[in-house]
Amino acid sequence: MKKITLSLLAILSLETFANNNLTLTKDSLATDSAKKEKNWKTSGFFGVNASQTSLSNWQGGGQDNVAFNFIFNLQADYTKGKHSWTNKLDAQYGIMKPGVGIFRKNIDQLFAMSKYSINAFSKYWFYSAQADYRTQFAPGYNYVGDSIAGNATSDMNSPGYIQLALGLDYKPADYFSVTFAPVAGKITRVNRQYLADEGAYGVTAATYDANGIMLAHGKRTRAEFGGRIVVKFKKDIAKNVNWDSYLDLFSNYMNNPQNIDVVFNNLVTIKVSKFFSVNLISQMIYDDDIIIRRDWNQDGLYDNPNDINGPRLQLLTTLAVGFGYKF
Repeated sequence: MKKITLSLLAILSLETFANNNLTLTKDSLATDSAKKEKNWKTSGFFGVNASQTSLSNWQGGGQDNVAFNFIFNLQADYTKGKHSWTNKLDAQYGIMKPGVGIFRKNIDQLFAMSKYSINAFSKYWFYSAQADYRTQFAPGYNYVGDSIAGNATSDMNSPGYIQLALGLDYKPADYFSVTFAPVAGKITRVNRQYLADEGAYGVTAATYDANGIMLAHGKRTRAEFGGRIVVKFKKDIAKNVNWDSYLDLFSNYMNNPQNIDVVFNNLVTIKVSKFFSVNLISQMIYDDDIIIRRDWNQDGLYDNPNDINGPRLQLLTTLAVGFGYKF
């Protein structure tokens, strides 16, 4: 009888020990999972917009047109102790067809960024290293009427920009930061050789002899060394209204440092309902090395005395209404 009692007590003790260990294991796994979820914070937006206008005997004038565009925005932030890692992807593309003409794009951007930071001093200042890439999806053209005039003036990686930055990051809030990078690099890539031969987007143009015979093709890559200031802001500024802003200023120490390259992108998203949104896109670019050709009489030849070539402020604004999902 004593042996049976002792055996039962041993079994009960082992069972209690096993259950306690299992509970501790489950609690530990749940805690680890919660920590991982807390370390990562993700957000994003996907939108598709379409419009069509048809006119018949319309006294006010106008032109039939069809337009489509999509927006994809994703951000993933990792924070643990003194370390933080920010990743961002922005993609926008749109096409439109005026009247009986051909489809042409009206917005095109691909931007990816990754930044690692570690606390430097106080709770707002961080040592940081950032790498980003900017280009477009499809070729861009000039048009005369409803026809393409000449070769593509741009394409994916024509140009493409890779930028690096080392410096200090000031981040007083999760939604706002300013990066001061006295050590920065900028690489411009022009894959289309005829654009490189023209010296487009600041690369070294082809060289020719006195008879106009090409001696060497233009370089397809240009490297610059300078300093950057990057300002980022992303926050819900009102109920169902989010503002995502990115300002990038770059100065080339070796060539006209007073001429600042500017990239200023803004995306305002207004959620009207769960799957319906209004999007306001604004982009501003100025680069002293990008020569904008103005075809005064729209003949596609650029040989008129009124045609002007030179750097210009590039502006794009789009207001779109359609399907939108925020996550």
